[in-house]
Amino acid sequence: GDRSGMAQLIQMIKNSKVPIICICNDRQSQKVRSLVQYCLDLRYQRPVKTTIARRAVEIGRMEGMVVEPNAAEAIAESCGNDIRQVLNCLQMWSCKKNKGGDSANMTYKDLKDRKGEINKDEVLRVSMFDACRRIVEGSRGVDGTDLKAVTSSLMKRSDAYFVDYMLMGLMTHQNYLKVCSGQFNKAKLAGDEEEEIAALNEMCNATEAMSDFGVVEENLRGGDQNWALLPLSAMLAVKVGHHAGGPNGGFLPGNAEFAGWLGKNSTRNKKIRLLGELRHHMNYKVSADNAELRMNYLPLMRKQLLGLLFDSEGARAKEAIELMDEYGLDRDDVFENLDEFVLNSGGNKEKKFADLDSKAKAAFTRAYNSMAHKAQALVSEQGAEKTKKKKGGGSETAEGGDLDAIDDDKNAAEQDSDDDDQEDMEALKKKFMKKGKGKAKAKPKAKKSK
Repeated sequence: GDRSGMAQLIQMIKNSKVPIICICNDRQSQKVRSLVQYCLDLRYQRPVKTTIARRAVEIGRMEGMVVEPNAAEAIAESCGNDIRQVLNCLQMWSCKKNKGGDSANMTYKDLKDRKGEINKDEVLRVSMFDACRRIVEGSRGVDGTDLKAVTSSLMKRSDAYFVDYMLMGLMTHQNYLKVCSGQFNKAKLAGDEEEEIAALNEMCNATEAMSDFGVVEENLRGGDQNWALLPLSAMLAVKVGHHAGGPNGGFLPGNAEFAGWLGKNSTRNKKIRLLGELRHHMNYKVSADNAELRMNYLPLMRKQLLGLLFDSEGARAKEAIELMDEYGLDRDDVFENLDEFVLNSGGNKEKKFADLDSKAKAAFTRAYNSMAHKAQALVSEQGAEKTKKKKGGGSETAEGGDLDAIDDDKNAAEQDSDDDDQEDMEALKKKFMKKGKGKAKAKPKAKKSK
């Protein structure tokens, strides 16, 4: 899930001499597809109940139990084809029977009588989408039943919320109106105005319950972090489905949709970040907050730049660059960021800077790179890399302004530092050369004669 995590894992597989086992649940994920090229792809499926039943009968025989095949299939189905849970059930069955002095054999009749004691919790086998369906469809199949069945249905829907309580509220918000629309369309086809009004009232009640859910979620996940409100948020989500489905329960057409709020919120945060960057660049020339910049400045700025670059007589790159420098914008601001703030109305597709001809775009880029841009925001972001050193050791800087004086001082200081370093190196070389000459002049000692 981390950024570049899959690339690092692939690199580890390439370099490692020890086998690495990678396990995944979603084989069709885009991240897994890039990993498969470096792995031996082995696919496993959950075994069917007949296979598990045969193995359970054999294990029971080895442990001194007689397990009927139909009982083994029933227990495998109740456990969701989970082999570990089946073995656990066989162990619990054997222990309880032996303590009571009865036979440890398992028959289909005895299993039906004790199925509730050893059965795996059904909510653990429910996916997030099935849990959402169970919530938004309301109380289905309980019309005309006793209070116990109604209470059981309520608790099942409440437990479905905790399958993934981080996302279940968003999933409910995404899908509950589909159930409401089904109830209204059903009443409209029947031609019953009273039923139509009742369906609209239930939709209003569901929306109010969803609003109450939002208030509780804000206190639950906000600054207070009051997690004691989690059961209340679960019941409010159930209340949304109760009103959406009506007294007899509703129907969700198709599959439950994933929460679209997550994608919308990501886009919103991205545009807020881009708007903040534009405000920072234009802050030395424009005094406005984000809202005023978005509503008043950006549309006019974008229209003016589009007019210059899409001129009928050819792109007027120089004038566009002068306007950009006046307001502290760089090339990425124009060709990438401004296109994010477009409102298309009535199906009219507006021009974008990305639609500019490739030749005109290349000419604009060359013209932009050939000029010096002294906007304060850009200089503070990009630093002294904007200044280019000459071959003779000087520097090219933009003309005028205090920033140029600061850059000259900095370059002079760097030049002085380089000169000092060079002098030190020359002194070290002379010192080592003198030592070498001294060693060369030294004569070897004469050998003693015997």
